[in-house]
Amino acid sequence: MNNEAIQDPSLSWAARGLLAYLLSLPEEWEPHLRDLFVRSADGRRATEAAMNELIEAGYVRKDQGKNYRRDTKYVVYEAPAR
Repeated sequence: MNNEAIQDPSLSWAARGLLAYLLSLPEEWEPHLRDLFVRSADGRRATEAAMNELIEAGYVRKDQGKNYRRDTKYVVYEAPAR
C-alpha cells in the first residue's frame, strides 16, 4: 500500500482505515456499501461518511449506473486520482 494515503493529513482516521481495508482486498473484489456496513462495527452512517470522504479526496471513484443500488461501482486507488 502506498504510504501517501496513510500519511494524508486531510483524511480522517476512519477514512484512512477504510481505504487500507479496501486496498487489502483482492483486486477482483468489488466494494459494495451494504457489504461494508456488515463488516464494520462503525455502522452505516460512519461507513458512508468515510467512503464519501475518500471519494471527495480522489481515492475512490463512484460510478453510478441506471439502477442506483445495483449498478453503483466503486474504483479504489492507492493515491488520489488527480
